[in-house]
Amino acid sequence: MQALRFIYDYIKSNDCAPTQKEIGEALGISSTAAASRIFYILEHDCLRKSETIQWGRNLALTEKGILVCEGKMTTEENRA
Repeated sequence: MQALRFIYDYIKSNDCAPTQKEIGEALGISSTAAASRIFYILEHDCLRKSETIQWGRNLALTEKGILVCEGKMTTEENRA
C-alpha cells in the first residue's frame, strides 16, 4: 500500500492531505491510476472522504489507516 503510506507521510508533514494529482506524481502514475488506488484504500476502510474540502484535499486517514501505516495492523485485520 504505497499510496496509503505516501498519504500518511504527507499528512504528517503538511497537516493536510495530498491531492489526487500529488499522489499520482509521487508514485509515478497517472491521476486516473491514483484515483483507482484511492478507491481501493477507501474500500479497505483505511481512508475516508472528509466532509471539509480544502483545495481539493478531501481525504482523511481512518484509525485503521493510521494503525496500518504504523505497522500495528494489516489491511486484512478487522474486516467486517
